[in-house]
Amino acid sequence: IISRSPKVLFSVPKRKFKRAVDRNLIKRRLKEAYRLHKKLLSSNHDLNIAFLYTAKEILGYRKIENSMQQLVSEI
Repeated sequence: IISRSPKVLFSVPKRKFKRAVDRNLIKRRLKEAYRLHKKLLSSNHDLNIAFLYTAKEILGYRKIENSMQQLVSEI
């Protein structure tokens, strides 16, 4: 069996965060949190995952990391 890493999409809405700097900051935080916790995923499946940022404000990294850890462990 070939071990494949899942394909991942990170999306931050332009409607809520007008400035690209803010969207990029959130995406960087999401990507780093995912990178640290992706080992929790089983690599037996061919997965496509989309993370949609729905908060109305910019959350701190710790909050994003805790949420990401919960999400990845549920997948």
